[in-house]
Amino acid sequence: MKILIANPGSTSYKCKLYDAGNMDILFQAVVEKIGQKDAIFRYAFKEEKEITNNLEIKDYLTAVNMTLKALNEKYSADEISAVGFKTVHAKGISGCVELTEEVIAAMKEYRPLAPVHTDVYLTAISIFKDLLDTVPLVGLFETHFHKNIPPEAYMYGIPYEYYEKHGIRKYGFHGASHRYIAMRAKELFDCNKVISCHLGGSSSVCAIKNGVSVDTSMGMSPQCGLINAKRVGDLDSYALLYLMQKESLSIDDAIEILMTKGGLYGISGIKSGDLRDIESEMGKGNYRAKLAFDTFVYNVKRYIGEYLAILNGADCIVFTAGGGQNSVLLRKKIAENMENLGVILDDRKNESNPKEGLISNDASPVKLAIIPTNEEFIVASEVKEFLNKHNS
Repeated sequence: MKILIANPGSTSYKCKLYDAGNMDILFQAVVEKIGQKDAIFRYAFKEEKEITNNLEIKDYLTAVNMTLKALNEKYSADEISAVGFKTVHAKGISGCVELTEEVIAAMKEYRPLAPVHTDVYLTAISIFKDLLDTVPLVGLFETHFHKNIPPEAYMYGIPYEYYEKHGIRKYGFHGASHRYIAMRAKELFDCNKVISCHLGGSSSVCAIKNGVSVDTSMGMSPQCGLINAKRVGDLDSYALLYLMQKESLSIDDAIEILMTKGGLYGISGIKSGDLRDIESEMGKGNYRAKLAFDTFVYNVKRYIGEYLAILNGADCIVFTAGGGQNSVLLRKKIAENMENLGVILDDRKNESNPKEGLISNDASPVKLAIIPTNEEFIVASEVKEFLNKHNS
């Protein structure tokens, strides 16, 4: 049994073909700069040299077709048992499910909560329905890992009828990433109480106990929680209403600001909102870049402190995703001045920037670690389980 995992982005597309028997990656491809004349297409089969091409890739259909054509050099589309997606949000639906018309309709219902992510996935799903019309398409929703968060953690202080009628509550995201971190921290360090810090263009923190999410920083939408590259994160609802009145903003105007002009970009003025660019500007004395960085660090520390209280301590704090795995400065600033909470960073280990491993002082009661996330592995594993259940 072979499972293709499709991972679409706004201007990129990645895919991996898994052998479901041993979970080996048989083929993987990356397409970058979709819609541009200088797009990049890279692919490789297991234990073979990567092939790179630079060419014009007009749209998503072209990108997906290109990867399937490359895949066909060794594997037929008939060998694909399912295509798996790391889907984001759908009203009344979570878990690992076949992407039927009913599920697609539920995704569209909650589209306003995550429009960019949802649109990209709906486009990719539609393309695969046309290209591989006999292959099941299966989605693992980002919210699934957080299904056991208790009501006192997911309820908002709104009239209860709106929760019942519209499903307004915390759901949480980055579920596949946080689940992998919990699994890997247990394997590597025998840790049961884990605080997973997924820090990058999109960021969240998750409190995990015995492999189960008990709270997370994102809410009903990915807008809530930490500031992101361009998303605002936590914001007083009345501050938004005040801003809308003062600036005569429509709902659509406000949505655009919240989603594309806030976060690290909004504070720093650095359009990419990328932590690497912000750190670079900090080195040049850019005040707003430093303010954005410090605000991000402060909020990560705040959530770590909150989750240390919720978990009654932690065995391990894990840094993952682009910023968490690669920024020495980011990890240092987050971990500093938390010695009384049992968190002691080892500067030498941190500066060595290991791909995976501990960066805490040997005397630190709470371990600090870098673990690269692997969301595709979690999606492939869930799709495999889904197929086994439905084929038995």
